[in-house]
Amino acid sequence: MQSRTLKNFLNYAIGDILIKGFLFISMPIFSYLFDPIQYGYYSLINNSIIILYVFISLNLQNAVINRCMITKKNLYSYLSTIIYFIIPFQIILILFEPFYSAFISYYLGINQKDFIFILIICIMLTYIYIYTAYLQASSQSYHYIMINTISKIIETILIFYFAYFLTSNKYMSKIYAQIIINIIIIIYIIVSFKFKFSKFKFKYLKEALIFSIPLMGHVISNALLAQIDKIIISKFIGLYDAGIYSFTYNFSICIIIIIIAWNSAWRPNFYYFLNNKNYCVIKKITYGSTILIFLTCIISMLFSKEMIYFLSSYKYHSSIPILPLIIIGNALIHIYLIYVNFLFYKRKTIIISCATFGVLIINIILNYYLVPKFNITGSACSTIISYFFLALLNYSITTYITKNNIISFKYLIFYTIGLLSTYPIILYLNNLNLIISLLIKFIIFSIIIMFIKKFAILKLLNN
Repeated sequence: MQSRTLKNFLNYAIGDILIKGFLFISMPIFSYLFDPIQYGYYSLINNSIIILYVFISLNLQNAVINRCMITKKNLYSYLSTIIYFIIPFQIILILFEPFYSAFISYYLGINQKDFIFILIICIMLTYIYIYTAYLQASSQSYHYIMINTISKIIETILIFYFAYFLTSNKYMSKIYAQIIINIIIIIYIIVSFKFKFSKFKFKYLKEALIFSIPLMGHVISNALLAQIDKIIISKFIGLYDAGIYSFTYNFSICIIIIIIAWNSAWRPNFYYFLNNKNYCVIKKITYGSTILIFLTCIISMLFSKEMIYFLSSYKYHSSIPILPLIIIGNALIHIYLIYVNFLFYKRKTIIISCATFGVLIINIILNYYLVPKFNITGSACSTIISYFFLALLNYSITTYITKNNIISFKYLIFYTIGLLSTYPIILYLNNLNLIISLLIKFIIFSIIIMFIKKFAILKLLNN
């Protein structure tokens, strides 16, 4: 019988693959509707939503996930308290928007007139993500992926519709589409979620904020780690290169999908095994998942050139050498999550935030130094170095400070060396004759599939 962990992992992965698969198919349409400059500003709008959401929501969806993983007792009372608090907080944000929008808009690289739309979107996302956090933490992966998949597909279709008819400011297609789909989801949640409001309890608010606010530094630092490079590129080089880099980054997102899907399914069970001191099981599953994700990254790098050629217009083909580097950087998130899960278990949110913020500073410095010299290649290299240090720092903290880490440092070293050593091979294959290149790539792909099958890696994770 299939384990619940693998079942949830497959649900999360299939849902995200459906979303990203649809986005992959849609990439040629994006490249047709948006030139690199337009796509550059479109990505800045998207980045702003991701970054500002953390502050506007106070990161409370993570408090809901943590609470549900520990206990579901008095859940309605806990959720009611959060909602009673967040509504007046967000009303204050709207009222004072004219006083801070210009300052924030400047540093995010967006127009001030667009800020109010982003604020409204983030407020709506707060309640959507609190609900989906509850679904995720209670292992209702099917309902979780249904909401995410259907909403994202409809949102993308709406973006295409508005972008096609807009003669200027095509980025507004993202704003219009996001607001419309958010309204639909909120109506669905109100109708389907039989929620009973309870009395406000200060102890639940205190519990939620003690977990969520210290973790905001970690979440916002992670968001900035993924987004700050695009902002710096737009300021140093221009929106054209920011558009090329952002477009390329979307191809690498498939790796993040698999990593996050696995971690979402694995973490509740990781807590269970750690509570029961089943260290052998943790080590075995970590070993299997790391090999599987490593090989998936190799396959993605192997066919990175073909992805860009077939899924984008010629305007974006200059990004071919960059994509494998971005994949490597995002692949290191898996190793980071292996170590940081031990800190989440200990609820060391302040330590997590400080570590992530420290690496964010490193990333900003590297981008400021490397982007003017090496353009978007410098930004891709900054991402690799930053995520390596993030994993290294979390390994050191869990090994020497909290002392609850049981996973070897060798995972980080061999995983990183393996990916980096593959990069020159990929560049070499991409420069060969098309037929020869594809033949060699399919041979390597077949060997990887046979390796996975022979050593029963999926069976290991299933058992």
